[in-house]
Amino acid sequence: MPTSQQSTGRAWGNASQVIGKTVAATLKGVQKEVAQRTYRASNELRSASLRVLRGQRSGKKYRVPNTSRSYTASAPGEPPAVRTGAFRLSWGAHVHVEKKDTRFRAVAAIESRERAGGRLLGEMLENGTGRMKPRPYKQAVINMALPKVKAIYKKPYKGG
Repeated sequence: MPTSQQSTGRAWGNASQVIGKTVAATLKGVQKEVAQRTYRASNELRSASLRVLRGQRSGKKYRVPNTSRSYTASAPGEPPAVRTGAFRLSWGAHVHVEKKDTRFRAVAAIESRERAGGRLLGEMLENGTGRMKPRPYKQAVINMALPKVKAIYKKPYKGG
């Protein structure tokens, strides 16, 4: 016949298992929700990049290579002008979520692999080159996306 102390010990053991499983399920649910929100945040960044990298600029007029069309280039300090649209449409979402114990680290980003002369076009435009002054656009993209990204992460988490 089990003693009262053994029954209490078993009850605490069972309660501990139930609590442990509940916490694990909740953390798994939160991790899934963090990943989903991070993907939505990266989509907001991509949408903002499409908005920042559109519109008329105030630089010189040039002819689009191998066409009869012309375009107005960006002036130094303006976001890059759309010449062919390849750079503007080259941005893809990048999502990374890490879980360490009960903490999560989520990275929502966008990246372009578009190259010109063997170098990343985005970096050349953002920072300039020896022959071209910078056409910054990254901070404008972040500033445009930030309110929506904050709203995405501020909503209450449901968990498991």
